[in-house]
Amino acid sequence: MPSFYFLLYLLFIQWQQAVLPEPLPASPFSADSPQSCAALLAQPSEPQSMPLPVSELRLLSWNIYKAAKPELLADLHALSEQSHIMLLQEAITEEALLQLKPHTRFSPGYKGLNQQTGLALLSDWSPQLYCRFYQREPWLRTPKASSISRYPLTNGDSLLLVNMHGINFTLGISDYRQQLERLTGLIKLHSGPVIFAGDFNSWSRARWQLVQGLLSELDMTRVSFTPDHRTRVFDLPLDQIWIRGVTLTSSQTLERTSSDHNPMLMSVHITTEEPGGDKQH
Repeated sequence: MPSFYFLLYLLFIQWQQAVLPEPLPASPFSADSPQSCAALLAQPSEPQSMPLPVSELRLLSWNIYKAAKPELLADLHALSEQSHIMLLQEAITEEALLQLKPHTRFSPGYKGLNQQTGLALLSDWSPQLYCRFYQREPWLRTPKASSISRYPLTNGDSLLLVNMHGINFTLGISDYRQQLERLTGLIKLHSGPVIFAGDFNSWSRARWQLVQGLLSELDMTRVSFTPDHRTRVFDLPLDQIWIRGVTLTSSQTLERTSSDHNPMLMSVHITTEEPGGDKQH
């Protein structure tokens, strides 16, 4: 009997390794750990980087349920026309999905037998830098992905985008806090505008209050929606968007049957000031 349990333990160890994503290829503009991302964020913006060409930015955040429903792609096609940047959770590496926008970055999370899932950044413009890393679920030991991307602005500043799929199955909030603090620690390194979106899995009052406390300390504001069609557990929405340094001009949630979550759409105005003091709108 002991040998049977030892065999099960060995199989569990092998499974833990099998579900982990492959390392990110080496690049001066990408990182695959919070530590290397911090070093990347500390570097000044590249002068040759093209700044965002719009002052009114339209952004989508949506958990797409591993693209399991056949009508999802049609919904994504329609929503891609309404947004400049799409932050997806439970995305897959299907070519038809990743070609919705000209520039794509993928942050792998859980890897099943036949499918890799994770976060996707689909954008009309290439990010200046991109970081991706993961946090293991404390019970299941499966990875949940996070990503950070940076876009230069016309005044020499930059916009930071954070996408997170929050860990889910925990008794307390210590592991959840660790995941959030990794991201808020990186946000602290950035002085410019920030958008933080994703499936926060904020299904308990303790999680909700932790998110509120950590992000409020960074002068970030939670985006509200009316009407609010976000998926709820214990009457708390799982999906959230937080902003800093931009002006919210519109926000909405759309009812869709192609996922177990509903998409969040948001427009923000980015006011930049040229070195001479001229504001661009």
